[in-house]
Amino acid sequence: MMWRLPFRTVRAHLGSYLASAAVLAAGTALLTAFASLLETGLETGRSSGFLIMLPAILGGWTVAIVAFGVVSTISLTIQHREQELALLRSIAATPRQIRQSVVLETVIVALPAVAVGLLPGVGLGAIVLGRLVDATLVEASVELTAGWLCVAIGAGTSLVAAVGAALISSRRAASIPPVRALSEASPSATRALTRVRAISGLGLLAVGLSLAATTLFMENGPLLSSTAGPAGVAVAVGLALLSPVALLPVRWLSQARIGATARLATRNAHVRAKHSAGVASPLILLVGIAAGTLYMQSTEDSIHRGPVAAGDVSGQLAPVNYLIVIMIIGFSAIVVINTLVAATRRRRREFGLLRLSAATRGQVLKMVTVEAVVTACIAVVLGTVAAAATTVPYSLVKTGSPIASGPVWMYLAIVGGAFLLVMVATIPTTMGALRTRPVDALSAA
Repeated sequence: MMWRLPFRTVRAHLGSYLASAAVLAAGTALLTAFASLLETGLETGRSSGFLIMLPAILGGWTVAIVAFGVVSTISLTIQHREQELALLRSIAATPRQIRQSVVLETVIVALPAVAVGLLPGVGLGAIVLGRLVDATLVEASVELTAGWLCVAIGAGTSLVAAVGAALISSRRAASIPPVRALSEASPSATRALTRVRAISGLGLLAVGLSLAATTLFMENGPLLSSTAGPAGVAVAVGLALLSPVALLPVRWLSQARIGATARLATRNAHVRAKHSAGVASPLILLVGIAAGTLYMQSTEDSIHRGPVAAGDVSGQLAPVNYLIVIMIIGFSAIVVINTLVAATRRRRREFGLLRLSAATRGQVLKMVTVEAVVTACIAVVLGTVAAAATTVPYSLVKTGSPIASGPVWMYLAIVGGAFLLVMVATIPTTMGALRTRPVDALSAA
């Protein structure tokens, strides 16, 4: 029976779906935290200004961050199954059955994951509320409210993002000609950048740059971040969608005298531009958000040196903003790690072919390391550009200088952390895949 297939598929690909579930749970927790603050503000008759303003300013672009993380993770999971789905087409499964099966698989994974994320989200909301109380921005008598609105926003947004990703990816997978199932190459490797992805990326870039320009004409005050923050997020997502184009020039390195293994790595990054972009996308978002939001706050701090005076809203909000930034960076890091681990595990068959072609384990590991470094470098550059969409206009309004205030070590720590995440997720996973005998790896799914 066709309805049994999704349950069997989830069991067969449990590792990949658990990674998607982790992102869904983390995203739900982050959204629920903001939703609980918003609901508390709406239910409270007094001292509710900041409880509404904070989710309104930060919650909006957090929704975009979580939605992008969930969509990219779910899409990558389904993308890795395109050859399997094409095989189902070759044994008479209709495109509609394929779409229904993929969507049902996603719902089976998403429902428990979203439920798991709700309670930690309420806990995070309580922690943020406590920081607001400590900053004397909210009265101590205010208690957190977590009702239907909190659940609807937190769980609903994650579920909609997951189902939307499944619908889009399943439609693409169902349109693959069944004959491609007999091909050794991945079906999705044919086009690095589709028309829809290009239009979406360019559109988000335009939105982000428009928001950045709008920031320049806003009044210097607490609401300045309401356009500066989303500007960086929109540019980061736009660049992430267009990142396959940024990976194409890597082919120039394949012609340089950098050693046979390094040349193979750069050729792989070029030929597999679409897959490499899937790995780079969450890293671009991580670097862009981390650098943009941290330097935006450090610029604010630079004009509020010394003890925080009563009524100094920006100074009082600083500890709360840093806490929220850490929460968002933490979610982005989870997406990066899950994406890298899933993408690397999927290459076991490729590694087996290389070893049967006389490549040693050390050479394969070096190749993957070079690919990871190249991808991380491109992601850091694009992420830095996205961060500039936030920091440059914000700093111009605050200080009159386009260069954000803040220590250089903070940027170096962000870049170093990005490379560390890539290496921690990629190298151990590759070493684990290389423990499989080459002949056995050829039959790996």
